[in-house]
Amino acid sequence: MTPPDLSTVQDLSSLDGRLRCPNCTGDLDSTGEGLRCDGCEAFYPFRRGIPLLAIHGTTETWTGDMLPETSAAYQEEYEELSEARRYNEEYRDQVTKRWSTRREFQLLDGLLSSQPRSELLLDLPCGGGRLSDRLAPFTERLVEADIAFGQLRYALEHHEGTDARIWMSASAFHIPFHDASVDGVVCCRLSHHLPTPEERERLVRELLRVAERFVIMTFFDYHSVKNYIRRARRPFNGKPPKMTMTVERVRELAEEGGARLVAAPPLSRLFSGHRYALLEKR
Repeated sequence: MTPPDLSTVQDLSSLDGRLRCPNCTGDLDSTGEGLRCDGCEAFYPFRRGIPLLAIHGTTETWTGDMLPETSAAYQEEYEELSEARRYNEEYRDQVTKRWSTRREFQLLDGLLSSQPRSELLLDLPCGGGRLSDRLAPFTERLVEADIAFGQLRYALEHHEGTDARIWMSASAFHIPFHDASVDGVVCCRLSHHLPTPEERERLVRELLRVAERFVIMTFFDYHSVKNYIRRARRPFNGKPPKMTMTVERVRELAEEGGARLVAAPPLSRLFSGHRYALLEKR
């Protein structure tokens, strides 16, 4: 199946005044072939009608310092459609992953149902659309964003709905939206791929910056049973530590960003260390 070309059908007018340059934070204007920044004049082309707004890179892009361990390689992992297809088909075919997806559906339904319906909801990273159809009923328009173009192509290839969506490439470290310009943001299964506290905390701050009302995000809980077992076995099996956060640190970051941690239910108390956190802006 060939992914559709959005060149003539994707309407970005609903994002007028909301988008900002991920490089200098200036306003973006459409030129027909892409988006141009009013400030630094950076140009972000369309590819198959999708604006390429992702800045690749990690700490060196916001502090100027390159750490010895970063998520740079992970950012490139699903750039090719073949790798994105492999990843998404694992979630489709493996029994344990199908179970976790059903449980994630339940958590998302509960958390999103606690919020008023959104006008604009950002799904970042959207991946291949595994959770997207579950999000769409809770918003008038869903923005599907991912740093990997292969994931966007896969999501487009398998999207059969008629709901209004907008597609773009974007980095969660440099979200191309102005402050408080979307009602809510959903960010699933990204934090635990970020190897340093600097990256994980930058992620939370960016999510809170662009959200007017709420953020739903996942993180791997340092104090979970799963992580306790992992740490206990590490001297014997040599497996690397999980990339974790504590509930308390998420609460602190929420407070710093003008929000409060309302809930953080676990995906599973015994078999998974992931938690779904709901952060409500004050």
